[in-house]
Amino acid sequence: MTTLPMADSSVSAPRIEIDAVSKSFDGGRSFAVSNVSFDVKQGSLVALVGGSGSGKTTLLKTINRLVEPDAGEIRIDGAPVGEAEPPMLRRSIGYVFQGIGLFPHMRVAENIAVTLRLLGWQTNDIEARVTEMLEMVDLPRDYARRFPHMLSGGQRQRVGVARAIAARPRIVLMDEPFGALDPVTRDNLGSSYRALHEKLGMTTLMVTHDIQEAALMADRIVVMKDGHILANETPHTLMRGSDDADVAALMEVPRRQAERLSALMTESRPVDA
Repeated sequence: MTTLPMADSSVSAPRIEIDAVSKSFDGGRSFAVSNVSFDVKQGSLVALVGGSGSGKTTLLKTINRLVEPDAGEIRIDGAPVGEAEPPMLRRSIGYVFQGIGLFPHMRVAENIAVTLRLLGWQTNDIEARVTEMLEMVDLPRDYARRFPHMLSGGQRQRVGVARAIAARPRIVLMDEPFGALDPVTRDNLGSSYRALHEKLGMTTLMVTHDIQEAALMADRIVVMKDGHILANETPHTLMRGSDDADVAALMEVPRRQAERLSALMTESRPVDA
């Protein structure tokens, strides 16, 4: 079995190739993902959008082999992920999801260090990396000693991001990472993550239901429905319109919201006597 190597600071983030991938959970009577193909280029942030049941999360999980496809192939830097040992593959790919998944019995430092310990990092290196990661996600150093229940939702999500990128992964997968947060925290974290993505040269594939979030964060948007890809374009191109009715309706949502906000900002209001 081939093991995908870990990235270091001298290696560019990889390209992901998804080639004719299909997945059924009922023996082929229906498909959660059906013959899907697209690339994620080095250093890009790609958003997977679509309604519930469109296949976004299933497709995301085929990349780190949490779900095994029935057909097709996923490659990272040209190497098929199916030939990699699943545990080592997952240690080389950051994974952030809405439920966060911090270990409640572990302090923040221990949560961030989980993958580092599995990879055999020395204690001094782990401590230095945890401190570095707290600074990177804008959390005070003394938070290292806190337990997850002592943090707000946004702070826990920041710890989740820190844990996902602590081992310098080439790829980060994100499944509705900010969905449970309030709008202000969600916007701040989205902006913070995009800045980290660029600073560290990562390649990110993000699942989100929020079209506005996708348009503001992503370099490209892949629209899915019933396991198929309807569109794969830049936010600018999709916002200008689409011949596909489903894609057009989806992209109309942030446009209408922007128009309503603009109208509210320019609306004349009576002055109180």
